[in-house]
Formats: sequence, structure tokens, C-alpha cells
Amino acid sequence: MKTLFIDSSRKSLSIALAEKDRLLFISNVESYSRHSNFLMNEINNNLNKSNLTIYDIDNVVVLNGPGSFTGIRVGVTVAKVICWVLSKKLYQLNNLESLKVGIDDDVVISVIPDKPNSSYVGIYDKNNTIEDYVSIDNDVFNFIGKKITIVSMEENDFSKKLKEKLSVNNNVNIKFIKDYDYLNVINYALLNKNIIPHLAEPIYLKKIDAENKK
Repeated sequence: MKTLFIDSSRKSLSIALAEKDRLLFISNVESYSRHSNFLMNEINNNLNKSNLTIYDIDNVVVLNGPGSFTGIRVGVTVAKVICWVLSKKLYQLNNLESLKVGIDDDVVISVIPDKPNSSYVGIYDKNNTIEDYVSIDNDVFNFIGKKITIVSMEENDFSKKLKEKLSVNNNVNIKFIKDYDYLNVINYALLNKNIIPHLAEPIYLKKIDAENKK
């Protein structure tokens, strides 16, 4: 069973192909705002190098945000078309949840930075899941006596300030990673139920300025 992974939500475009417990390829392209120009070519070129075609894929896992508004739509749209036209299974996973895969603490807080005091945040513990665009002073960060890991793909002020805030009452570790653990993320996504392709949608957690001023 071969699974294609697509993430177009960041500045770099990422694709990977997994078969059971091994990765067949990973490709990262710094295409910035031109993901639509590169995505299908990257998929086809890497499949060709592996002596495969798009017809050999059984599943597609797409990260559907939050992230670049246009970028997310590119990846989600391509994933939907592949799965709809070729009758492949589609799985979607949000970027915040994908960051916490493989980390097992009382609380895992994944951060996609935006501003020093407000960012995209996923909070995962044994009893609750919160995914939102929040300020650092939000009540969702009221933890006491917990072992907490903050994880992000890049060093950022929000994560550092959040660690300082939470360390008063908790044991806090901060982890900056360079990239996803692709194989684990793919296998994690496949544990979920696949979705009908046309129901896949990008997620945008950030409120527009007009909403924030209400």
C-alpha cells in the first residue's frame, strides 16, 4: 500500500511517498508562492524516479492548514482531484496535529508562529483538544503541575514567551524541529477514517481584522 503525502501550506513545498514502514522518497522545494507551478511536476518526477506512476498510489494524505491561504488550497485541490479522478482514498490532517505526532507528554502544544504574542496553536492532552489562533494571555494556557512540550518548526518569540509563562507552574520543554517525521505522520493520518474527496477543505484559524475588532 503506497501513500502520497502533500503539504503546500508552508514556504517550502513538501511531498513524500510511503509504503508500509518505509519512505520511498521525500522532496522539499523552496517554491514560496508558486506551489501550483511545481506540485504536479514534483509528484510525477519523483514517481518516475521510483519507477512508479500516479496509478500505483493507494492513498493520499494532505495537510490542510493552517498556513498560507493560497498554498493550502493548492495542496488540498490537487489531493482532491487525484483521489476523485483515480478513486484513491483521501486522508486529511491539520498541520498543528501533525507537529505533535510522536511526542507523548501530559500536554503537547504545537505552534505555527505568526506574531510575537499571537499564533496558531494546537493544545493536546488526554482529555481535550484545542486548535485555534490565540494570544499568549489566553485562558487555555492555565496549566499547573503538568509536563509540557512546546513544539514548532522554527525558533519564534511566541514559543519562547509561552515557555517562560508556563514554566512558573509546570515542567516545560521546548522543541524546535526542522521538518515533519514524515513516516510517522503518514501512518498517524491513516489511522483516521478516509474522507470523500469533495469534502476536503482547507482550514483557516486566523480571524480577519474586521472580526477581531468586533
